[in-house]
Amino acid sequence: MIDLWPIRTALLSVTDKTGLESLARGLHQRGVHIISTGGTGKMLKEWSIPFQDITEFTGHPEAFSGRMKTISFACASGLLFRRQDPSDELEAAQLGIKAIDLVVCNLYPFEKVAAEKADEPVLVENIDIGGPLMIRAAAKNFASVSVLTDPAQYESFLASLVSFQGQTTFALRRELAARAFERIAQYDVAIAQTLGERILGDKQETRFIALTNAQPLRYGENPHQKATVYEWKNSQGATIKSARILQGKELSSNNMLDADAAWKAASDVQNLMGKGCAAIVVKHGNPCGMVHASSTKVALERAWAGDSVSAFGGIIALTQKVDAEIATFFNEKFIEILMAPEFTPEAMQILATKKNVRVLELPVLSADKKEMTLRSFCGGVLYQEEDEKLSTELKTVTKVSMTSADKQTSLFGVLCAKHLKSNAIALVRTENGVTELVGAGMGQPNRLDSFLRLALPRMVEKDIKPESVIMVSDAFFPFGDTVEVAAKAGIKRIVQPGGSIRDDEVFAMADKYNVAMVCTGERHFRH
Repeated sequence: MIDLWPIRTALLSVTDKTGLESLARGLHQRGVHIISTGGTGKMLKEWSIPFQDITEFTGHPEAFSGRMKTISFACASGLLFRRQDPSDELEAAQLGIKAIDLVVCNLYPFEKVAAEKADEPVLVENIDIGGPLMIRAAAKNFASVSVLTDPAQYESFLASLVSFQGQTTFALRRELAARAFERIAQYDVAIAQTLGERILGDKQETRFIALTNAQPLRYGENPHQKATVYEWKNSQGATIKSARILQGKELSSNNMLDADAAWKAASDVQNLMGKGCAAIVVKHGNPCGMVHASSTKVALERAWAGDSVSAFGGIIALTQKVDAEIATFFNEKFIEILMAPEFTPEAMQILATKKNVRVLELPVLSADKKEMTLRSFCGGVLYQEEDEKLSTELKTVTKVSMTSADKQTSLFGVLCAKHLKSNAIALVRTENGVTELVGAGMGQPNRLDSFLRLALPRMVEKDIKPESVIMVSDAFFPFGDTVEVAAKAGIKRIVQPGGSIRDDEVFAMADKYNVAMVCTGERHFRH
């Protein structure tokens, strides 16, 4: 395999003209013969950079409003024939094929118009055909042909040409080919997935997912596990991946998962409650403090007090601006991450004294972000919609009814239970304008333990009276025992999905103890 190969002829056909002028000038100055298509050639002409029009090179005009430009025997052969292969060299000479040593091509912006929800005719016109053909042909023949698919590659490519007197190394050509095939695969995935969703919908038998912008992490969940984080366009709007990291160490695998859990919970509460501030404290994927109040300071203080022991080393999410007063709250506290839509300069000066605290700035997530989630297991992957349900109907199923004032607190409680790991019990209340999670039980094999061993003791520690709270379950009660235990502990109001084959038994148990119960009809498991 020959290492160094000269660049004598280059074919330029780009949609994104970023960096094109400097690249083209650099090639021209090294005596490279440039061939160009219409739009690219127009720019080269404006810059007074000589080139040969593609129509002259192929002997055929551009046709069908530009659908046919580079697809030709001359172009494909000039890229594909094997240099220094006697048979190919002879055949190319007999056919009058001129070698092309470099392809510079980025593709029609299909991903961009798809993200903009363009009409189908616009999508179709942005499916590039000639570009992928040229890129694949050049990449296949990397033994002697180079291919550039991203303006970010131009500067280093020119520098390499200078270093090797107008030649490319085999290692560089090979790497560029691999990048090119990645780009083509990503492009094809976008087309297949977009059209599949629009045309086939739920009948899609194959899902294509492109993971980009790989970022190796120091380690995964544990130090002995390798991990890499990728970008995946699986939702609309802001994401944890797109958050601005204003200060602190890089995010770890666990940080990302906890931050995601905190920000989703905070955004849900903010979108449900409207004005005011949601404050969430998350530890190991579970909210241990969850509050909504008109004052950011009050919301934060109450969320921290929700479980101050677990809050140590936790992730904090606030849905309003962090100012100096809020930043000062953390002076004597150890936290991993602080998240909010905005931080004042004064707040950042205070937080700068805690250099290890990651500070993330991002807007509240949309109430309808249409996120899709992936979870793998041995031998397969689960692909599903995120649970984005915010509000639901509350159907009274007992003789005693809740008051109209209980509705918002109940819906807040449903969100709390939704963001806790199953089996989940949330004890919530509204007092003096503050709606808060006062006791939580999660991750237990049975719901009775979640209430009796976790949620209830945590509430009792705060001297909160059971009759002042609403008990919310993320799934139905299979038996009446949990309702009976809760009623004997003083609980007077319960929210649950319903749907058990023993619903009548459960409802009767509530009536026996004069407990008001409503059913939502919707389960919120989180495994």
